[in-house]
Amino acid sequence: MARNPKSKVSRSGEDDLAGRSKCADAALAQSEARFRALVRALSSLVWTTAADGQIIDMPEWRALTGITVEEIRGWGWLNSLHPDDRDRTGVVWQAAVDARSYYETEYRIRRRDGQYVWYQSRGVPVLENDGSIREWVGCLIDIEDRKRATQQQAEAEKALRDLNETLEQRVEAEARERARIWNVSQDLLVVIDKEGKYLNVNPAWTAALGWSEADLVGNTSEWLVHPSDREKTQAELARLFEGHRTLRFENRLRHNDGTYRTLSWTAVPDRGLIYAVVRDVTELKNAEEQLRASRRELAAVNRRTTMGQMTASIAHEIGQPLAAIMIHAESGLRWLINEEPDLDKVRAILRAIGDDGYRASEVIASTRSMFGKGRSEMSAVSVTAILGNVLALVNEEFERHQISVKNETLHELPQVMAERVQLQQVFLNLFMNAIDAMSSVTDRARVLAIKSRLDVSDGVLITLEDSGTGIDASHMDRIFDPFFTTKSDGMGMGLSICRSIIESHGGQLSAKPGHPHGSVFQIVLPTAPP
Repeated sequence: MARNPKSKVSRSGEDDLAGRSKCADAALAQSEARFRALVRALSSLVWTTAADGQIIDMPEWRALTGITVEEIRGWGWLNSLHPDDRDRTGVVWQAAVDARSYYETEYRIRRRDGQYVWYQSRGVPVLENDGSIREWVGCLIDIEDRKRATQQQAEAEKALRDLNETLEQRVEAEARERARIWNVSQDLLVVIDKEGKYLNVNPAWTAALGWSEADLVGNTSEWLVHPSDREKTQAELARLFEGHRTLRFENRLRHNDGTYRTLSWTAVPDRGLIYAVVRDVTELKNAEEQLRASRRELAAVNRRTTMGQMTASIAHEIGQPLAAIMIHAESGLRWLINEEPDLDKVRAILRAIGDDGYRASEVIASTRSMFGKGRSEMSAVSVTAILGNVLALVNEEFERHQISVKNETLHELPQVMAERVQLQQVFLNLFMNAIDAMSSVTDRARVLAIKSRLDVSDGVLITLEDSGTGIDASHMDRIFDPFFTTKSDGMGMGLSICRSIIESHGGQLSAKPGHPHGSVFQIVLPTAPP
């Protein structure tokens, strides 16, 4: 049976087409294999999808993320992305599929260890001969290091921008502050060059000296400086240009009205210029001079006051023995004018007058030593004996004013270190004050109680308690002040002098109201050493 040549040719053609198809498929598979090997060599992951963009399987994606095939299919692969990147990635991928165009985006994938890593995803559609999409092919490139580097660079650039902005703001703020300080400063600020010319002055110069900025800038200060201060001003400028600092330098500059103002300079040299802060001290100088004048006047007043106090003290202290002399003299005259003069009485009175005169001279000497530089001589004395002597001197005064004296002093008390006359003056003053306080009392007995004992401080305590009118509570804190008195004819020096004398002996003198009437004065004196 003869063969059909045409049939033979037909089979041969089909075999040839099939062979070519197999070769093409083999070539395509080989090309894809090479592509995948190349991608892996570049540390990338290859992915493919169906024509509609739905994922069927991505083994390399599953290996990276650890999810299953069921979890990755369709749009499930988006769940492997960072929550902040899912919606955006889905929109970009759908837009590329709809437009049949090149696809590229960046997102973070959660690896199987739970960490998110940045990847760049790129994909292209694979077309058939008729132009339809057969599939999508793409790759994932690890860009974590690049992203981190980019982020670090961005952070560094942002930090640099922030720093520049901060520096600019600080420079601007400092410039504003300097300008504000320059304009509002009450001190005079000036910049001077090597020739002594004023390069810049602040508004305080006009306020202080009356000259405008145009009058000062570009000129030296020679025309302003007082003629007597020009030489020392030039010398100080020379010192500054030699590198020394000026901490306080004073000269006088002429005001616009022709007067001179005293200025105090603080200046430093820097890069060939002098920067100075100047303060107008004219009023301060005037105030200092007024203060010195006031001090001189006060010193003169103090001297006059001291002399007045000394005079008042002497007059007060000498008045008591003189009054006693007058009383004795009057008593002596009465004894002489009797029909039968009692000469013995007169002789006793004359001796008392002599004693009072001697006591007056002692008072003057004692008062002088108290106000002078020298110290009076102290000795161990008996307080009981001194009290007895003073009581004898004023006994007639007590009798004349009908005052009963209760002397309850102890004789066995230790001696005290004292200047005898001064201590007598203290007791005499206190006795006379008690007589004055009780002389107007008519509704009760006039009694002066004198007591002495050892004090808790091992000193001798003397208490004088009268039944007089007492001391007003409002005056209690002032009765020992000099020149304070409640008497119409008093000078207010007695109690002040008494306290000064007691304190000079190392003791204390105090007063308090008596109960129910009168006043109580207490003296504490340290005992003499054995």
